[in-house]
Amino acid sequence: MKLNLILTILLFSSAALFAQEPAKVQPKQTDKTAKTDVKKEVCDSQITARQALDGLIAWDAKLKTLQADFIQQTDFEGTPISSSQGTIYKQNNNIRLDTFEEGTLAQSAVTDKKIIKIKDGKGSLITSLPWDQWREGQTNKALFDFGNYGKVVKEHKLKSFDCDGQFYKLVLVPLKEGPESYELSFKLLAKDFFIEEISLENQGVRTKTTLKNVKKNIKFKESIFK
Repeated sequence: MKLNLILTILLFSSAALFAQEPAKVQPKQTDKTAKTDVKKEVCDSQITARQALDGLIAWDAKLKTLQADFIQQTDFEGTPISSSQGTIYKQNNNIRLDTFEEGTLAQSAVTDKKIIKIKDGKGSLITSLPWDQWREGQTNKALFDFGNYGKVVKEHKLKSFDCDGQFYKLVLVPLKEGPESYELSFKLLAKDFFIEEISLENQGVRTKTTLKNVKKNIKFKESIFK
């Protein structure tokens, strides 16, 4: 199914990488009076991995709705395999994912995490099935989701953390190494710790998802999720 890879890695969570109570972190405040064309904020080398994760997790409480364009690219040892783009809408358990081909809507998937409906570009239903059944049939339990970073995922540990220009870069790996071992990477915006890019690398196959034109906590029409 075309949606197998779309946003596969967005559900992974990282809240439980540290057992201690989360430290309170206040993202850097930007000058609201500054012009929009000022130089973008760069990361602070004094920020720790723990603080960056806490900043990311804080969005779990604040993020009520999300609309974002995405580009997803998959390669094998540097050789491109596939590329897709689209738009994701999320409001609580309601999720809509539109994928485009050459600027034209090719397919949509809508779910309330009870039933998932997959439609063609003209809105005609292709298939409808229980969410759990669809989920079990996906490669690597693929889901298109976003957030839920406050939930505990005990199977990951921190491999590396870097301050790189406008981003904080976190690389996570499973606690238990094995044939299905992988690296999960996050690039967080320096200005507020929100995600710009997520990538998953497994046995030479790397899938990278980049978010653009992000709109947070805006109102949606209910018809979007129908």
